[in-house]
Amino acid sequence: MLLRRVIEHVKHQNWTAVALDFLIVVVGVFIGIQVANWNDAREARTTGEFYLARIGEDIASDADFLERNLVNLEREAEHAGLISRYLKDGNAGAMSDWEMFQIIYYRAGWTPFSPNRVTYDELISSGQFALLGDAALRKDIGDYYAALADMSGFYEFQPPLRELIRSKYSPEVQAYMWESCFPDAHYRSDERAWSRCAPPEDMDEVADTLEALRNTDDLLGAIQYVHSIRLVVIGAVHTDIARARALSAKIKDALG
Repeated sequence: MLLRRVIEHVKHQNWTAVALDFLIVVVGVFIGIQVANWNDAREARTTGEFYLARIGEDIASDADFLERNLVNLEREAEHAGLISRYLKDGNAGAMSDWEMFQIIYYRAGWTPFSPNRVTYDELISSGQFALLGDAALRKDIGDYYAALADMSGFYEFQPPLRELIRSKYSPEVQAYMWESCFPDAHYRSDERAWSRCAPPEDMDEVADTLEALRNTDDLLGAIQYVHSIRLVVIGAVHTDIARARALSAKIKDALG
């Protein structure tokens, strides 16, 4: 209809009307483009806030895990001192043979930590990281994950102890320990489960195993090496908990 009007105005050389019609078209197109841009910006902002909230949850979950693991690390560090002393001079202090037998066995393990970076990696790989908006906050998030990547060799450390230690324990006694001391099928009971566990009937095997451990070449050195790595990790955990909590709070503030 507008086109017919323009043609009619041109026929009658009504240039003022033609100019008004042209202006109406230009303004209409401009408004349409602006509305589309506003909608796109609103959608991008909504998407960015969604991903930012997810990253905030991921970082908060990192802090939660590290806080729980810090308790374990400090307890493991304490036990490492006891084990080193026992391997040096056979002094178990107030511990029974069964308690030392268990501590050496379980401290051969290590609980690794990998940051929850699913959302961050998704945004980076899809090129949508800029949706998070604030450049300074994006830098803080990138620095956070970069710092944890720098520490990954410590956090995901694989100690040279598991095979060295557990090869000295018979399959039968290991089966007894896991079945009797950890009734949870996934072995997620807390430490009190195995510390309350009754010893097996054959305590001679316990004594023989402890003797074999004390005579194992390089075991003391391996225990001390792992202990030194654990102390580095404990220091890093304190730093990274504070970093994660501060960044999580900053993200919450940004989301309002």
